[in-house]
Amino acid sequence: MLHLVFNRAKRQRALTVVAVAGALSMTLAACGGAGDSGSDNASDNAVPDSVATQSETPSAANAPDPAESSTPIVDREPTRVAKSFAKGIASDELLGWLEAAVGEMVDPPTDFMGLLWPVGSALDDEPDPSAFDGDPFREHAAVLDDSEIDEVVAFFADWQSGLQGCEPEEIGGFDEGAQRVERWIRGGADVATAPDPCLKSRSAILAWTANQDKETARHIFFHEAYHGLSNYLLRQCAPILNRAEDSMDDLRWFAEGTADYFSLFMQAQQDGRDDYEQRILERAQLDLQGDPGMTMASNTYLQTAGILLMIKRGLVSQEKVIDGSYFTNCDWIETFDPSQPEVKFAFDNFGQIESVDGEFAYPDEVING
Repeated sequence: MLHLVFNRAKRQRALTVVAVAGALSMTLAACGGAGDSGSDNASDNAVPDSVATQSETPSAANAPDPAESSTPIVDREPTRVAKSFAKGIASDELLGWLEAAVGEMVDPPTDFMGLLWPVGSALDDEPDPSAFDGDPFREHAAVLDDSEIDEVVAFFADWQSGLQGCEPEEIGGFDEGAQRVERWIRGGADVATAPDPCLKSRSAILAWTANQDKETARHIFFHEAYHGLSNYLLRQCAPILNRAEDSMDDLRWFAEGTADYFSLFMQAQQDGRDDYEQRILERAQLDLQGDPGMTMASNTYLQTAGILLMIKRGLVSQEKVIDGSYFTNCDWIETFDPSQPEVKFAFDNFGQIESVDGEFAYPDEVING
C-alpha cells in the first residue's frame, strides 16, 4: 500500500497549543452530505449528514516536556473527527474504527481525522501518474455527483484550515496539500494514504473502490491510520539522521509490515477473533505458492509474516507494534535495518511456513534457530 505524506515539520517534538473543539466541529459539520457507494458489498444504509466527532482529555503522560521549548504551552483537548460519504459505512462506524486505532497508541497526535468516499470501476489497467501530477494511482469512474464531490473536497480543506497549533512552516504547506487531495478526489484516484498537515494533526483517507468489500475497506483504513499515527517514519527521520530518505528505502518493510500486522490485529479484536496469526501466515503462503521467488522486501503480506516471525523469536514486541512505540523515535531505523543479523534471518526464513491439518505455523527450528 502506497503511503503518501505531506509536509510535517522537521522537528522531534510538537507544541501543544490552544484549539476549540466545538469550533472545529462546527466548521466540519457544514460539509455534511452523503453519496452512493460503488462497493459491491455496500449496504443500502443511509450515511448520516452529520460529522462524527469526539473529544478526549489529554493524558499528562503524553504531554511534551515544557523544558524543551521556550514557547508557552497551553493544553487543548484532542479532537477525533470522521466522515464517510459512502453508503454502507456510516460516519459513526468510521469514527469507531478511528477511535479504536487511536486508543491503542502510546503517543497519539492531538487531532486525528478519518475521511472515506466511494469511487466506481477502474478506468485504467495500470496507474497513470500523469493524471495525478506524478502520484501513481489509477483513475476510476465517479459514483458521487459533482456537488457531492465538492463536499468531499471541502471537508478535507475545511478540516485542515481549522487546525490549531500548527507551526508556520506547516501552515505554509496547507494549500499544496489541499490541492493534492482535491486532485485525487476529483480524478477518481484509488488513493489510500495518511496526510499529515501538522505533526500533531494528522489523518487517514480512503477512496473505497467498487471492487473492495467493507472488510477490505476496514483493513486498509486501519493500515493507513497506523501510518498516520506513527510519529517518526522515514521522512521524519531522514533530516534527524542527516540521511536522504531514498537511501533508507530498504527500511520500508518494517513500517509496512507493522501497519499491516496492526490492521489484522485490530480487525480480529473488533470481531472477537484470535485468528489473525493464521491469516497472516495463510496469505503469505498463498503468495509464495504463486511466486516462490518473492522476497520479503517486495510484498506487504510477506513483510507482515516477517514481523510475526520476529515476534515469535522474541526480537519484536507485539505490544510495541500495536501501541506504536517503535515509531516514537528513530531508533527503529538502525534496529531493523536488513543488514542486522536477526533481521537478515527473518528475510531469509520468513517463507518457512508449515501447514498441518489446516493450521499454519513456523516450525520450532525456525523460531528457535
